[in-house]
Amino acid sequence: MSDEELKNRINKIAVEIENLEVIAKQKENYILNRIKEEFGPKLNELESKIQTQQKILDELSNKIDSLIAEKKNLMPILKSLKKDYNTLKKSKDKALSTELTAISREKKTKTKEIDRNIKTLEKELKTEKNN
Repeated sequence: MSDEELKNRINKIAVEIENLEVIAKQKENYILNRIKEEFGPKLNELESKIQTQQKILDELSNKIDSLIAEKKNLMPILKSLKKDYNTLKKSKDKALSTELTAISREKKTKTKEIDRNIKTLEKELKTEKNN
């Protein structure tokens, strides 16, 4: 084969390669466009939903953080109030018990006194009947 024939063959092969590259590029563009058309709207819709949900999640996270901070502030206050409540309740129960005990003692004392008075009157009555 002569140099000229080799050059022609090489040029033919180069042209074939160029044609293959052009066809491959056209196929590539076609596939890219078809895939974009098929998946693009769905991806855009999902991306929008993701952004919306992410905003909601971020807002909730901020609210949760705020509530946790508020809870931390309220815990010592609640603990103090419970302590005061329990102390006051014990004082109330003790005062009630003391008052009820005093009333019971007073009742017993007065009942004994009344019983003595009744016995004295009964004795007087018997003495009068016997006279």
